Amino acid sequence: MIRKAMLADAPAIAKIYEYYVLETTITYEVEPPDAKEMSNRWKNISANYPYLVMEEKGRVIGYAYAARFRERKAFDPTTEVSIYLDKDYCADGRGPMLMKALFKELEAYPYATAVACISSNNEFSAKFCKKVGFHYVGTLENVGYKKNQWLGLAEYTKKLGGWEKHR
Repeated sequence: MIRKAMLADAPAIAKIYEYYVLETTITYEVEPPDAKEMSNRWKNISANYPYLVMEEKGRVIGYAYAARFRERKAFDPTTEVSIYLDKDYCADGRGPMLMKALFKELEAYPYATAVACISSNNEFSAKFCKKVGFHYVGTLENVGYKKNQWLGLAEYTKKLGGWEKHR
């Protein structure tokens, strides 16, 4: 089941994200945020953007959200999207299902473009982005440093229809 995230989901969201922070270069955070910090992030994001969780048998196994892309006013028609699944639930089409639900939620918002920014060494997420309709637009080389390696940030965009509907 996919539903809107709630404050009570923060511990599960923090636990899912912790793996990616500590064990991978998928996220550029180096210290995992605790449940309290994830609660604050959820409050700030969900006030203006969709924030969803995926549940199976009453357990949160993934989450996806949209957020502000950049601070400058001219970027307002653009949103950045993120998705994370519990490492044990990354198969069977769950990711695309969750991201498509996020795109559906975004139809009610005034956004023309979605941006996905992923670590350039993350081939799984690159394939995922293409699968859900993103187009690769470029890489910022050597912009992150984690686990004793320089990382590039690959950027993908997807056209959304909200801007024209809500202007």
